[in-house]
Amino acid sequence: MRYFKLIVIFIQAAFQNESAYRMNFFMNFLSAALSLAGGIGGIYILYVNNEVLNGWTMPETLAVLGVYMLVQAVKNMVISPSMNKLGGMDGEIENGTFDYTLLKPISTQYYVSVREWSIWSVMHIAVAAGVIIVALNGMDQEIGITAIALFMLALLVSLGILYSIMLLLSSLAFWYRGTYVLWIMEDFLQAGRYPLGIYPRSIQLFLLWVLPVGFIVAVPAEVLVQNAQPFMLMAGFILMIVLFVCATIFFNRSLRKYSSASS
Repeated sequence: MRYFKLIVIFIQAAFQNESAYRMNFFMNFLSAALSLAGGIGGIYILYVNNEVLNGWTMPETLAVLGVYMLVQAVKNMVISPSMNKLGGMDGEIENGTFDYTLLKPISTQYYVSVREWSIWSVMHIAVAAGVIIVALNGMDQEIGITAIALFMLALLVSLGILYSIMLLLSSLAFWYRGTYVLWIMEDFLQAGRYPLGIYPRSIQLFLLWVLPVGFIVAVPAEVLVQNAQPFMLMAGFILMIVLFVCATIFFNRSLRKYSSASS
């Protein structure tokens, strides 16, 4: 309960901070609009001369885009803002302010994971939800409560995988001070805005089993359009558990590499 109350406090602090800069609202609105326009424009180009592309219809591909935007929005709401403070030349590991983080009477991993929030990302979540709803309305099949429940479960698994990977990447800043490597995930995640089926087989395997963008975006989208294999759901859950355990162990091991500013 104490940890939940901390999240509420962090969100309230973020709201007060961002309310002081009202221009951020319009900038985020513009960002959401441009992201939506770019995604829909790309899908239009793919389907301008095709009704079905490697088994995927336009509404189904639009659903993939909506899931991609939703995952990106949640990531940009809390995961990225919190972990971005660790690495880089101006990060708290490099400038020594990580000392104050270690002094907090709570789990260090928990604190660095939820301490910063970008409130206006709610707008991106709303746009993503709208895209998903429009996509579902364009499909012939009905989406039942079971499919929605499975989708929410798959989405939680995908966010768990994404969080674990970003924690692993952020932990590298303890070993190579001044480095910022979260851009790796930012760039590769772009591949998830379209169905895996449109890529060559070798790239599909890479995006599933090497850099699991497929599990982060494609699998939840396939669950939503009722085109997912039960094996992929189970594999994604196992992958999330393995990555989370590895990320936690590596982060705690990396903490020992930190040299206090006062030492």
